[in-house]
Amino acid sequence: MGTFLGIYPKGVSRASLIEKGAAETYITTHNVYPEVPTIDARTWKKVRDYYVRNAPSKLPKPTVTRLMVSQTFKAVRPAFSLQPPSTTFVNIDDKTGSVTIGDAVSGNVFSLTPQLSVIRRDSTGEAPAWITSNDEARIATIMGSFSPTDAPTGKVVWIPSDPQRSISEVITGLQRPVHHAVADLDANGEDDIVVCEFGKWTGGLSWWKCKKKGEYERISLREGPGATRVEIRDWNRDGLLDVVALFAQGNENITAFINNGDGSFEAETVLQFPPSWGSSYFAIQDIDTDGDNDIIHCAGDNADFGPLLRPYHGVRVFFNDGKNRFTDTLFLPLHGAYSAIAADFDLDGDTDISAISFFPDHNEKPIRGFVYYENEGRGTYTTSTFPEVGAGRWIVMDSGDIDHDGDLDLILGSLVMEVKGRKDLVDYWVKNAIPFVILENLTR
Repeated sequence: MGTFLGIYPKGVSRASLIEKGAAETYITTHNVYPEVPTIDARTWKKVRDYYVRNAPSKLPKPTVTRLMVSQTFKAVRPAFSLQPPSTTFVNIDDKTGSVTIGDAVSGNVFSLTPQLSVIRRDSTGEAPAWITSNDEARIATIMGSFSPTDAPTGKVVWIPSDPQRSISEVITGLQRPVHHAVADLDANGEDDIVVCEFGKWTGGLSWWKCKKKGEYERISLREGPGATRVEIRDWNRDGLLDVVALFAQGNENITAFINNGDGSFEAETVLQFPPSWGSSYFAIQDIDTDGDNDIIHCAGDNADFGPLLRPYHGVRVFFNDGKNRFTDTLFLPLHGAYSAIAADFDLDGDTDISAISFFPDHNEKPIRGFVYYENEGRGTYTTSTFPEVGAGRWIVMDSGDIDHDGDLDLILGSLVMEVKGRKDLVDYWVKNAIPFVILENLTR
């Protein structure tokens, strides 16, 4: 904390903390590490002592239900393999059942049939993080670096539907972008792109206004790191499209940027979270089917310290009272929760939740890398997983009816990353070389 206030421990220089190269300009311009202290030494000591004095010696363990073997899902391993597995995007196309995955290390986007045979490979650059489609092309956000950086090496590219046409870069110079959404925000007949630049210490959320096809103008909605995920909705029901985004990296919140109709947006905080939560995912969905927008949220990022098993990690559902005021209604504890999908997976008329964890307790058996929360009514859930859950380290997830039998299947993407004290797990994942797994829904 002290370094962000211009107070540097003995033996640590400001220069040693600043990333060199293209990132240096961003870090110095935003004064991430001040040259002179912004508070006096006495005040800093009080702040530091307060945290040391009040920090718990240990964290409580959350109460979790016994993990059963799922009767709803069966794992299907693809013949296709990547070594090491480094999947950063997965998708099941609801119309065709085809599968798309993005691979960080190779920088490729792979297209597969519903039978999981590779039919196309597009080279896009390191870590394809999000892909949407229109009639002409796929629009892909490319991180440029999976590892934390402030360097502007990310981009948005167009992957033409016709494989004979070349991939084109439509937006460049992005700081580790991780997500985007496409919509005509200014109603000029052209699709705009809103991009989340997660960065490291700097970044932002930007509206890239389409002036004409292939030409974009950047309009900043918010400067700062941690833009994680964005959805475009008519949030206040005034007929205009608004932008709703999740931010992490210290100032953790969900903010709605309300469209004023004149090219400007007004920020309204929807939910504010503690900086220790590690927000990793959110989605807007009418979960209680009362006609308004509810929010599902995951807290589980644990890459910075430890990792430490945190009792507040998990999946939360915030219900809307109809006036965009939200109540924390449901909490499902899950160490390292990274993504969640709410749907009626077993087709019994209520909403179940499937969740993945990128930072589970790796000493627990079975590992809670994937948990299916089956809704039993009255706020109770049974929990299950699949026997091969430890075959990968699950970082991304999507749902879709891959076999067109009328129920929702899942795809989980695996990315190998060091686990402290568990080199055996890393070696196993690399040897297994499983980039993803399909969880076939057995309901139908």
